[in-house]
Amino acid sequence: MSKMVFIIDDEEDMRIYLQTLFRKAGYETETAVNGEDALDKLKALQPDLVTLDILMPQKSGLMFYQTLREQQATRDIPVIVVSGVTGHSEFFDDKEPAGRVAFADKPIQPDVFLEQVRQLLGE
Repeated sequence: MSKMVFIIDDEEDMRIYLQTLFRKAGYETETAVNGEDALDKLKALQPDLVTLDILMPQKSGLMFYQTLREQQATRDIPVIVVSGVTGHSEFFDDKEPAGRVAFADKPIQPDVFLEQVRQLLGE
């Protein structure tokens, strides 16, 4: 069974691009347009990995991330933050255990990005 990647980004073009990239690499995908939408969908999903934009309307990626880490059922899901914000890693807890969060700058480099994903998934 293929692994499930939950893509959270308010830009439709980015969601479509990441979905295409992941599906070609053999992953299943689900998408959300912001942190609020993602929290609603997360209840029904059990993703193996989350890709997360930071700047989104209604509930930012940072707020979603904090909520994700506070809940017992979701705190161990690996996250790759995909953002155009310079220095975005500074917004995240530097005490986060290795292998649970990674960072990718937009525009992403597909090969490098997929290698980060594989590492987070332990593949």
